[in-house]
Amino acid sequence: MRFFVLATFVFIGLSSCKKEFKQQDLIGAWKVDSTYSYYNGFDYNQTQEGRDWATYVYTQDGLMKEIKHGSFRSYFFVFHPVDSLSMRSTQGGDEFGFKILELNQRRMVLKKIKSPIFGGANQSRYEIRYLSRTEIPKDEALPFNDPRK
Repeated sequence: MRFFVLATFVFIGLSSCKKEFKQQDLIGAWKVDSTYSYYNGFDYNQTQEGRDWATYVYTQDGLMKEIKHGSFRSYFFVFHPVDSLSMRSTQGGDEFGFKILELNQRRMVLKKIKSPIFGGANQSRYEIRYLSRTEIPKDEALPFNDPRK
């Protein structure tokens, strides 16, 4: 009986511990492998490259470059080791964020809560992006001026 009570407390203690992700695992280039979209019970998996898929390059100094179709956008990012990543365009605008579901040297999984399309209560809409590590695109292939300079 004592063993059962002890095992229960150990299990509860371990399950309540949140894993902290490391910013160093985020730094580098990532490409989208697939996405999962959910809206009020309807879902969709996309495994073929979509028009909004990009390569994302995160730097040590808090800048992220989103590269797609030969052009790019840049964002400032703040890494929250417990479970999230917040961003804001270097051109200004509102901050937005992702919940980090998984992050290691090879794989990153991000969840973005989206606004409902229709009015009303009790709506759920989100997207999950599955990314894998990739090569950083060559600078000469895509000129980039740091917006902070």
